Amino acid sequence: MKRHQRKDFMEMKVKGTPKVAKPVSDIYEEKTIIVTILVALVILSALLVYLVFFTPPQKEPFGAIYYLDSEKQAENIPKTVVLGKNSTFSLWIGVINQNETTMDYSVLVKIDDGKSLIDPSPAEPTESFEKTLLNGETWEFPVTINIDQLGSHRIIFELWFLDETDTLEYSGNWVFLSLEAIQAQ
Repeated sequence: MKRHQRKDFMEMKVKGTPKVAKPVSDIYEEKTIIVTILVALVILSALLVYLVFFTPPQKEPFGAIYYLDSEKQAENIPKTVVLGKNSTFSLWIGVINQNETTMDYSVLVKIDDGKSLIDPSPAEPTESFEKTLLNGETWEFPVTINIDQLGSHRIIFELWFLDETDTLEYSGNWVFLSLEAIQAQ
């Protein structure tokens, strides 16, 4: 055989070889798998969109405490007092109940030199205030503070609550005001 004839013969052999066709059941099975995967992806995508956009975030229950100046603002908080002149002053204390239930709160007022730990402070309370708050309710009340000694002072307001056994329990929430008491000149 000549080289040219041999090439033609090989091409005919390759072209003439029938392709092995996949059985119809295999093609159907592949299409079923692809459709199933696509449907699953669509369902998962829809579920993810629903979870992200249509379910509200879970709220963490909490109670909070804060203080404001005598005008119920955070602008004129004293940092220094002069004994006998402005060493008696008023603050507003606020308590917020977002615990998803009614709570019996107590605010303990303590004064120390600013050197001890606060959580809670070992100082004895100088005053306490109690009130029952509904969920979502805010309680604001005035407190008069009198500083009668020179030096550094820290006025601490600790938030406590009555637990299920009517025992006063520390909430872990507190605020404090540090100030210096000086002598009049």
